[in-house]
Amino acid sequence: MRLALVTRRFDPAGGGTERDLNVTAGILARAGHHVTIYAAEVRALSSQWIVKRVPTPPLGRALRLLWFARSAGAIARRDGAELVVSFARIVDADVLRSGGGAHSSYLRAARRWRSAAGAAAMRLAPYHRVQIAVEAAGFRNPRMRRAIAVSNLVRDDLNATFRLAPGVAVTIYNGVELDRFRPEPDSAAHGEIRRRLGVGDGEFAALFVGNGFARKGLRHLIEAWPPANSKARLIVIGADRKTNDYRTLAHRRGMARVVTFLGPRDDVDLLMRGADALALPSLFEPFGNVAVEAMASGAPALVSAWCGAAEVMPPELRRFVVANPLDSAEMAAKLADLIEQASLMRAAARAAAEAYTWKRHGRELLALIDEAAALRR
Repeated sequence: MRLALVTRRFDPAGGGTERDLNVTAGILARAGHHVTIYAAEVRALSSQWIVKRVPTPPLGRALRLLWFARSAGAIARRDGAELVVSFARIVDADVLRSGGGAHSSYLRAARRWRSAAGAAAMRLAPYHRVQIAVEAAGFRNPRMRRAIAVSNLVRDDLNATFRLAPGVAVTIYNGVELDRFRPEPDSAAHGEIRRRLGVGDGEFAALFVGNGFARKGLRHLIEAWPPANSKARLIVIGADRKTNDYRTLAHRRGMARVVTFLGPRDDVDLLMRGADALALPSLFEPFGNVAVEAMASGAPALVSAWCGAAEVMPPELRRFVVANPLDSAEMAAKLADLIEQASLMRAAARAAAEAYTWKRHGRELLALIDEAAALRR
């Protein structure tokens, strides 16, 4: 079958959605489908896939988004696509993949980490209003046969927002690269990784990994972190334009020694092998691949109930799920439990991650594509 994959940006070296798109293209191609990728922005060509840029006139940001949403699917079908699978918000896809839930839900959640004025400005901005309108048109278009949600959290949100018929929205969890994210069995290598992290003997090391520190709850994590005289270290990996503000917060609390900012890193998989745990108390996180990657590395993860990855935690690890990351007392109690129990949960964390392979993801994706294709006939 001739399949079109639609995305706002194509970047073979990108992460997140770009990586998921490439994985999806590979799964579909190996199953015998002919895949073409359509994107508004093409940062690099690919030796694996045919990549076509959707022409977009030099309009403002909101109008460019609207133009792309209305034209991408039509262009793909004109080229002969039998099924359009979109990773972006467009109005006429056969299959819509939602990596973030309804955009209106994201804007409501933004009140948790933005000021009232900032959240209101987002809701009123033309770009965000166009996103909401396009998304509503896409999910209510009779052509749309299936919606892929990255978690039940997202699936339930789509069902509630767009009143989808039963079975239209289906959860397909992302996979984890189990060979890349794995425990380090060699004690000497493990010790070297910990030295790279700046962690001393007998210290507990938790990683915080991600960009956009406010949404991912870093301020609340620092405020609930054990006192500086404890042996608990927090290593922050990622980029944020207000990094200095978070560094100042740690300094003001007398925790400059125990909170380390490493910035963006391309060796997160290696560093995870030296960590004792991951802390990701996000205020809005549709899934949170990094939590499953940490568990695959043998590092139990503390996440919030507003994080889709909480769904894949086995019973023994759910003790580290924070119901409300804005509650500093609850956060502190969960952190204390994590620090005390993490070493006992390494095997359980790895075993839980092993259930979520890309092979499993591929089987479920291909079944959904077959269903969507059958419904078109």
